[in-house]
Amino acid sequence: GGDYLETVARNLQNEAKGRAMMVTGKALTGIIDDPRRKQEFLGAAQKCAVLIACRVSPKQKAELVRIVREAAPKGQEPVTAAIGDGANDVPMIQEAHVGIGIP
Repeated sequence: GGDYLETVARNLQNEAKGRAMMVTGKALTGIIDDPRRKQEFLGAAQKCAVLIACRVSPKQKAELVRIVREAAPKGQEPVTAAIGDGANDVPMIQEAHVGIGIP
């Protein structure tokens, strides 16, 4: 997980609006457990307008929202939104600034 993170971070050096990043649960496991990869991931994620997580556990969903919020420089905190369609999404929705539950 996260083997190409350095390449992604390097390619995102030129900030531009409209960029998005997708991360899988498998990649996120390798990223969150490694402080260096976590910092690289956050650096890349902060250059994106949207971060999409797929195939992640409920705990990973909430942790992802939390680390993105906490990593932002003071005064530049992003507004986080989490959208979910089931009970497994509740922790993530509660962690975000804006939580949207779809029945």
